[in-house]
Amino acid sequence: MTADYVLNHYAFDPVAFLRDYWQQKPCVIRQGFIDFQDPIEAEELAGLALEPGVDSRVVSCKNQQWDLIHGPVDDFDQFGETDWSLLVQAVNEHYPPAQELLRAFRFLPDWRVDDLMVSYSTPGGGVGPHLDQYDVFIIQGQGKRRWQVGEPGRYTEHCPHEDLKQIEGFVATIDVELEPGDILYIPAGFPHAGETLEAALNYSVGLRAPSQAELLSALADDALDQNKLQQRFRDRTSDLLTSSENELNDCEPWHISRHVVNNFRELLQSALADEEQLHRSIVSLLSRNPRPPLPEWPQQPYTESALLYTLQRFDILIKAVGVRMVTTALNEQRFAVVQGHWYPLDEDDAEALFVLLLESTDYLTLEQIHPYLNSSQARHLLLGLLNEGLFMLDQDES
Repeated sequence: MTADYVLNHYAFDPVAFLRDYWQQKPCVIRQGFIDFQDPIEAEELAGLALEPGVDSRVVSCKNQQWDLIHGPVDDFDQFGETDWSLLVQAVNEHYPPAQELLRAFRFLPDWRVDDLMVSYSTPGGGVGPHLDQYDVFIIQGQGKRRWQVGEPGRYTEHCPHEDLKQIEGFVATIDVELEPGDILYIPAGFPHAGETLEAALNYSVGLRAPSQAELLSALADDALDQNKLQQRFRDRTSDLLTSSENELNDCEPWHISRHVVNNFRELLQSALADEEQLHRSIVSLLSRNPRPPLPEWPQQPYTESALLYTLQRFDILIKAVGVRMVTTALNEQRFAVVQGHWYPLDEDDAEALFVLLLESTDYLTLEQIHPYLNSSQARHLLLGLLNEGLFMLDQDES
């Protein structure tokens, strides 16, 4: 039976947290979850790390020598009983019960959540002092860990292993032992280090924060796909005929002046001023999982005319691992956006079906879906998701 994870309202006030701590300073939330139950056991985590497509690694430190091995790892005896950690990314995508833990953090928008990273560590285990470029909530499961958090600043970075970046010299302003149900919030850029005191499971809710480069890249990719933003550079006659007295060699044919660069800047700014295109590009980016799901396309595309007949041959609808789903409104039209694919949602049944599919962590029975299929937009949504391989029809063999 899947556990329900609800934040302890006596220990945590979302409004006060967003006002006083979010992206400002770290904090410890004692007993953020009362009677916390681990959504996954250490043995299950180790088994998950063996599966294809799962990103895992083991970090160890023996005699002050750091090592990192990328999974799959099938022999943990080689690491001994102390000083190592197994870390598995995106456990919520590969192990549906873990998705329930993320629901507790819906005081933030869904698109903000990147993934749930789970670690199992033995006494002395950790990854060393480091910085993250994203906000994170660390939930203590079984066992105990000591966490130290410092202030932002300039720190010397070094790599004791080619895949392991650490920092030196931060002074802890928070030094705390976490017990099951406790939560530590660390904003981006705050140095921190964790050390395991007794064998422990930790759950790290990583928050997504696209960079300017990612946003510009998404805008360019989306515009190229749609043949948009095709306005090209044009010379200004004045720039060709005159030169700036403030720039050396400004009129030489091999010299690119600041006037030319400013002209290009204005061209880019005009692209950013296209509000509809920018809206579409940003929403498309945020609807895509950074770890793209592996679609399972049907052998032959489904058609709307045969959709209801086709559904009669199956029992369940399976959601592909890692599918991201959001909604938005553009030009007074409401849309579902799933992995960059856009579907209109003007009809109530279409939006209700979208929410049903969104909230599914694994699969749905077709009996749950049939009540919504009187809507043409709902059928269009389901048809699109099936043909994109993001949802699959199957038989219930349980």
